[in-house]
Amino acid sequence: MPPFIAFEGIDGSGKGTQARLLSERLKDLGRDVLLTAEPTKGQVGKIIREHMANPFLDDRTLALLFAADRVEHIQKEIIPAMESKKWVITDRYVYSSLAYQGQTVDPGWLRSLNTFAIKPDLVVLLDLPTDNARERLVRRESAFESFEKDLSFQEGVRKSFLSYSRGQDLPPGLKTDFFVVDGSLDKGEIATLILDRISSL
Repeated sequence: MPPFIAFEGIDGSGKGTQARLLSERLKDLGRDVLLTAEPTKGQVGKIIREHMANPFLDDRTLALLFAADRVEHIQKEIIPAMESKKWVITDRYVYSSLAYQGQTVDPGWLRSLNTFAIKPDLVVLLDLPTDNARERLVRRESAFESFEKDLSFQEGVRKSFLSYSRGQDLPPGLKTDFFVVDGSLDKGEIATLILDRISSL
């Protein structure tokens, strides 16, 4: 069965770009691919996106909504695609919930909330220092302003991702292979490194 691959990283790390590039390359090679993302485009995901544009939810409610959105994502998109022998590539997954929401709510509660999540075959972590990510977001004014206000928050998220890549602070059901890539490298070089790693799957 083709693998299920999740892309993770802090804001501005380039994970969305690399998820898209991998999807395009695999399609060029004749593979059947589902490229998806969290939050989804469903009704719950829509509420989350509205909150991200103009916050109105408390942290625990947001965590519950992310989990609800993930249930639908898994049941309606990921599992059907896997059963159809498609490669599944997602831009963000449960590890983002643990890393981001885990900065403000109890990590143990978050882990218990997401026990239903299925384990990906590989997590590609685009690791980038927060200062570098901030420079990339300068032209994305709204995103940059939000990032600038929460620089220490983003640093905490980065540390969490790196901890997960070492198999720490994760429930057994979500421990999987992590491929950590230097997000400061050239976009094409990163894409090549990822494709080389994927070939081993």
